[in-house]
Amino acid sequence: MPATKPKLILTTGDPNGIGPEIILKIFSKKTFAEKYDLKIAGSKIILDHYSSLLNLPAIDKNSIIEVPLPGRMRINPGKTDKMTGKFSGDSVKKAAELCMKGEFDAMITLPVSKEALNLGGYNYPGHTEMLTKITSSGETAMILHSDKFSVALVSGHISLKEVSKKLTEKLLFSKILAVNNSLVKDFRINHPKIAVLSLNPHAGDGGLIGKEEINVINPLIEKMNSAGFNLRGPFSSDAYFAAQTYRKFDITIALYHDQGLIPFKMISFENGVNFTAGLNIIRTSPDHGTAFDIAGIGAANPSSTVSAIKLAAKLTVRKSSVLKTH
Repeated sequence: MPATKPKLILTTGDPNGIGPEIILKIFSKKTFAEKYDLKIAGSKIILDHYSSLLNLPAIDKNSIIEVPLPGRMRINPGKTDKMTGKFSGDSVKKAAELCMKGEFDAMITLPVSKEALNLGGYNYPGHTEMLTKITSSGETAMILHSDKFSVALVSGHISLKEVSKKLTEKLLFSKILAVNNSLVKDFRINHPKIAVLSLNPHAGDGGLIGKEEINVINPLIEKMNSAGFNLRGPFSSDAYFAAQTYRKFDITIALYHDQGLIPFKMISFENGVNFTAGLNIIRTSPDHGTAFDIAGIGAANPSSTVSAIKLAAKLTVRKSSVLKTH
């Protein structure tokens, strides 16, 4: 760790979810929290509520950058509410703006309810799309990262019936390019080895059960490899994961959400980190959701958020060292 601590800002997540509890547990681990200049875009009222409810140490007001509470907002663990949705969106917006101003080196987002977020006036499918807009970034891609397995998504929070319609050579190229560039720039992997999954079972069986592999995926892989990229595939998902072929690659490109997220969470749950490639700021997050079913009972596990903080700090240090060499 460098002499100057990485300046990191946590969002609160949905106040009715496990985000506030996780933050309290992280700050209670003094030896860990003090490794970083760690702040929260949130509310002392919310954090004190859960501190009292769960008998966890309160967080000093100097560690909190206050985000105003929406009028009539009530904390009700486990419930979807438009006011807590608005607050969670306000927290994300505040943290992103501070990172864009250079006041923080990176942000770590705690889980939001997408339903509550939209009810609260933030009309985005999720964090990735929201932060891409707020930071005026170009093409971004969701990367789920762990020491065991990393996967990137071509399409994220869209319905399954829309995946094939959206899968164009242009989209696939832009996503793979964003991921490849991030692996080189952020993760310091030279000439990364990238696997691409098929859309259809058995990679389409030569076009018998789908032609996306023939018409889109194969041609794009060939074009990118001829330009110097290191792509392989398309791999049929079932055989790919059953044979643990993913171990041979730096990252796997999944074409839709569950194709990538199901194996990732089976392999790396509670230690995985969500990272947004191509964003104009560094942003990580835990790989789980709001967990409304256990909110407010003290059962939340902070491990994934701890991993997200560590990765954000590591990426910050790498970015800083790159800037110093130029």
